[in-house]
Amino acid sequence: MDRQEISDRALKLFRERGFDNVTVQDICDACGISKPTFYTRFKSKDDLIVDFYEGVSMRLNDRLSELVGTASAWEQIRICFATIEDETEAAGQELMRRMLITNLQEDRHSLDERPYLKRTMAAIIARGQASGEFGNGSDPERLCEAADRMFTGYFCFWCISQGTLDWVGEFEKSLAALLEVRKA
Repeated sequence: MDRQEISDRALKLFRERGFDNVTVQDICDACGISKPTFYTRFKSKDDLIVDFYEGVSMRLNDRLSELVGTASAWEQIRICFATIEDETEAAGQELMRRMLITNLQEDRHSLDERPYLKRTMAAIIARGQASGEFGNGSDPERLCEAADRMFTGYFCFWCISQGTLDWVGEFEKSLAALLEVRKA
């Protein structure tokens, strides 16, 4: 059984029972593997959560082709963030909180900017500025960094609030204000 299959089954268990209620042995039993086999692929349960979140940004790369058919720079930016938002919410607040805790204990770089995504989003922002769709004329890379940090902040508040914050809606409003969206 490969790393991805183990990860998929473990995430299913985490969603069903909760992260703290699933042991490494439970994961091994669900996968039909031994603990030594598990530990050759992952050093802990936390690695599974970190890998999942890394996969979210990689899956976003798969959706970038959707941007070609979208004329609005605002809609293109929303596609980028919506992919991460959707997968984050599907994983659930408990697992995402665990990912944050893991990164606080040891920076696993889960929240680092992804260069390919930053380049894509900066280009979209520049196009939106040139067309007049975005009124904020600041450097597109700086705006991209600010949007990324703002996203992380709302994401953290969502985790802290145990899922009660409408982080997606609040983030979208703040992002529109940051970019000074003129057409939406």
